Amino acid sequence: MIGCLKRIEQEREELHYLVEQYGFSDHRVLVKSQQLDQTLNEFNRHACMYDSSKLNL
Repeated sequence: MIGCLKRIEQEREELHYLVEQYGFSDHRVLVKSQQLDQTLNEFNRHACMYDSSKLNL
């Protein structure tokens, strides 16, 4: 999960840079935003699986 958090932070930084350079509606910004969304969803799935495993259900 730590690797996922590092990837999230890196993608956020890249996204902010792209927004500053090209604006919100640029295709590169939209693609990076989608990548970040996918990474966040992956992190949330793993976090949910980790939480449910600690409940011993």
